[in-house]
Amino acid sequence: MLASNGRLITIVWIIFLTIFYLTSGYIATTRIYDDKVESEQRQKQRIDPKMTENGKTQVNAQALLQQANDDYDEVIVGIYADRIIDLSAKLTGWSVDFYIWFNWDNEALNPGETFQIVDGEIKSKVRLKNMSHDGQYYALYRVKARITKFFNVVSYPLDHHMLSIHIEDKKHPWHMLRYVPDQRATTYSSRIKVPGYKLTNVDIISKPHAYKTNRGNPALPDNYQAVYSQITYGINIERPDWGLYFKMFQGLFASVAIALLAFILGSSAKERFSLGVGAFFASVGSSYMNMNHLPGVGIVTLIDMANGLTMGTIFLTLLGSALSSGIASNENQQSIAKLFNRVSLIFFIGGFVSVHLLMALIAAS
Repeated sequence: MLASNGRLITIVWIIFLTIFYLTSGYIATTRIYDDKVESEQRQKQRIDPKMTENGKTQVNAQALLQQANDDYDEVIVGIYADRIIDLSAKLTGWSVDFYIWFNWDNEALNPGETFQIVDGEIKSKVRLKNMSHDGQYYALYRVKARITKFFNVVSYPLDHHMLSIHIEDKKHPWHMLRYVPDQRATTYSSRIKVPGYKLTNVDIISKPHAYKTNRGNPALPDNYQAVYSQITYGINIERPDWGLYFKMFQGLFASVAIALLAFILGSSAKERFSLGVGAFFASVGSSYMNMNHLPGVGIVTLIDMANGLTMGTIFLTLLGSALSSGIASNENQQSIAKLFNRVSLIFFIGGFVSVHLLMALIAAS
């Protein structure tokens, strides 16, 4: 049947390839774009003093007003990141060495000894300076901390992130103490280097942070919401170029290139199938190595989509070789078999490159 209907088979084949790449491209680019919009919205909420980040406990405004009074202390807080020690998406965290300072005017307070890092652990804390002048108090600390962060790896290795340090006073709630960010002096060291990323800008804001529990305090009602003033210091990082992208995917690109050699050989060449099979297993090995860079998360990432597109393309080259061989088995269909090979090669290259390029452009934008 293939031998007698080579022209029809070629038309149906090209339609099928077109649908495959259009569908793959739509699903992949939509997934990446939607995640990008969601990620940008989440970062905007994180550094907006009036917004609560999605997934965090919403502050009960009415309860907050009931707790509010004019008898609270303000503490000015500034942060200077001096060194990012390590960063690992797979290990879900990063370590930082930073300076933090406090300015206040209530002698009874000691904010440098009562602050904590939310979602992190202070590895060491050294007080460098503690002084007072004309009723104003100042303290400077150097801190090394390990901070938990679940990196959004959907766009990896064309990803960007905000590395956040969340500071709270563990003793005084919001109605007693409020942090004020030191916008003027807060920044980061120009010596900071994060392999594979470049630092773009820094933000520091203050806003109330709510806990949905009374922490078992019998003196408080069950629906009581503990609220503390929180400083959020965020450093934005992004990929400087596509170097890591090409480095990680060069194995996949090479596998597809090898598989496409089958359409340059004659339709009856025995090497066609061995090229495709070898390329398929090479892509599986490359995919396995790429997955080792990421944590075990149940979400579809750019790496997953690139791997899937590559293995799907190589499998279809094997199917195309079978169809081409079937058409060429009829001596009268040799010209159609050659046309099948040429057109298949063009559509495979065009479809594979276009979908990969669109995914990368959206992830990197």
